[in-house]
Amino acid sequence: MLSSTHRARPIEYSILHNTKFQGPVIGRLDGREFSEFVLDEYGRLFAYSGVAPRRSNGQFDDAALKDGEFIVLPGLIYKYRGKAEKRRRAA
Repeated sequence: MLSSTHRARPIEYSILHNTKFQGPVIGRLDGREFSEFVLDEYGRLFAYSGVAPRRSNGQFDDAALKDGEFIVLPGLIYKYRGKAEKRRRAA
């Protein structure tokens, strides 16, 4: 039986892939710098929200994510902020 806080979807749906860090560097995790924002391959912008919690078995605890939050490896939480604005090139 699943607890009321457990999501009935695979963890893969909670992890963003093919992201690029955007904006100023705000910290380091596992020896890697990370930025205030990430941009995914679909042009969606996400803002840093925290470090992803893990269960006792070492797996990410996706049930702890709030609406609109996703995990970016190596274990950061970013919250959806909308489509990124396209920058116009100067003529």
